[in-house]
Amino acid sequence: MHVFVAGATGVLGRRLVSELAREGHEVVGLSRSARNDAVIRDAGGDPRRGDVLDFDSLLTAADGADVVVNAASAVPKTRSPTKQDWARNDKIRRQGTKHLTAAAGHIGADQYVQQSLVWVARRPDGGEFSEEDDWNPTAITQSEVDAERLAIDARMEYAYDVSILRCGWLYAPDAAHTQLIAQGLLEGELPIIGGGLLGRKDATLSCLHADDAARAFTTAIDRRTNGLWHVTDDNPVTTAAYLSEFARLLGAAEPRRVPAWLARFFTLKEAVDFFSNPMPTTNDPFCEETGWRPHFGDYRDGLSHIVEEWEQKGRLTDRRGKPTWTGEHSESVIWRTV
Repeated sequence: MHVFVAGATGVLGRRLVSELAREGHEVVGLSRSARNDAVIRDAGGDPRRGDVLDFDSLLTAADGADVVVNAASAVPKTRSPTKQDWARNDKIRRQGTKHLTAAAGHIGADQYVQQSLVWVARRPDGGEFSEEDDWNPTAITQSEVDAERLAIDARMEYAYDVSILRCGWLYAPDAAHTQLIAQGLLEGELPIIGGGLLGRKDATLSCLHADDAARAFTTAIDRRTNGLWHVTDDNPVTTAAYLSEFARLLGAAEPRRVPAWLARFFTLKEAVDFFSNPMPTTNDPFCEETGWRPHFGDYRDGLSHIVEEWEQKGRLTDRRGKPTWTGEHSESVIWRTV
């Protein structure tokens, strides 16, 4: 099949281009620069210039595609994200999705695949939830919900199949937030943020390695799925367990605890909310429908693989008996020193 990928140079997108190419699909990746052209070619795709905010350019770039994939986003990567930074991401999710769904209809695509996030439906009480639960957006995830609505409406308007894959918390060796968390743990600056008076109430997260996310999207395309799915690893994990295991693998000290109410005085509210609000869900429906299984079924397997890769590439070294991050320092932060 001929597959068009918007967001082809992101952490998920470039893996998806590579995975689709390995499966024998003809892959076109949306590009806005010569640098992005090179990334897409290296992954095995054919770059075409365009922008999700420019409808005419999308029609030209996606022409001939059987499948259109929307993995585009603009999550802020500055130390202190402003309202304008988040507005940019919202615009990509809303207007970009509107353009991509319409472009898929105009070119006669058979399937449209939308990336989303499981926490658009997490419960106010922190309980388990599934694809059948209603949306429960925050100010930040409202644009994700709006994008899902646009995709669902497009199914009726254009009569193509629509697959919405809500991913768990994506992590990967080249993901800015994964690198940032490692840096914070190595420097002793990233605490475990918990609920309750003393911060002893741990949130449960549903995670997903980016490699497995790319395989899930490829599976959805190969199987021509039509519906809404949660795509996560097999075992939800508490924030405390995730950070403690990551610190152990890195050779860093055990992170200390800070209650969420106190952390809000020192760090970004979005970071506190993310680490202290549960989002436990399951991949069972997607696995049963498609036969997909995550290669990294458990966060410990995924984190171990990441640390090994960093060591092999010299991004994590031992300096005078102290583990040290020697890779590029991320510009994005999700906390300030607590």
